[in-house]
Amino acid sequence: MSQETLLLEIPVTDQGDYLEFFAPCDPPTANHQAKRIVKCGGFSKLADKPELRSAREFWTGLLAQYRPLEPFDGPLSLTLGFSYPFVKSTTKRDLLAGSRWKVTRPDCSNAAKTVEDILVSLRFMHDDNQVARLVVEKRDSTQPGLFVRIEKLRE
Repeated sequence: MSQETLLLEIPVTDQGDYLEFFAPCDPPTANHQAKRIVKCGGFSKLADKPELRSAREFWTGLLAQYRPLEPFDGPLSLTLGFSYPFVKSTTKRDLLAGSRWKVTRPDCSNAAKTVEDILVSLRFMHDDNQVARLVVEKRDSTQPGLFVRIEKLRE
């Protein structure tokens, strides 16, 4: 049984100490690095490109349905698993395997930062400074989506 198959069998679980879910979707590839420099009254500032604004709206709409009643407190572990759809040129062997590691854009850290910022804005946690452990994976898969696990860390 592949990892992606296991992820789909995980229901939304909120046990107080952790929350985990798999959100089936076609993850956008735009991330927080999609910025441009704009002039504003003689000053320059960074602004989001339209594809980043679109990606933020997508993640906000998708993740809002999984929002906990109260944000998590204290040190947290955040696990993010990005599963992207296979490209058309994928070999039949890879398709039959169900998934493979993704070694193309976007890079893990930028994809994670965008989703982490959305999780904070939706009050999954108070601040992204609370994340003391971050695990990020990205795969090409026949079952695209996003796996999220937020867990309170014990001393």
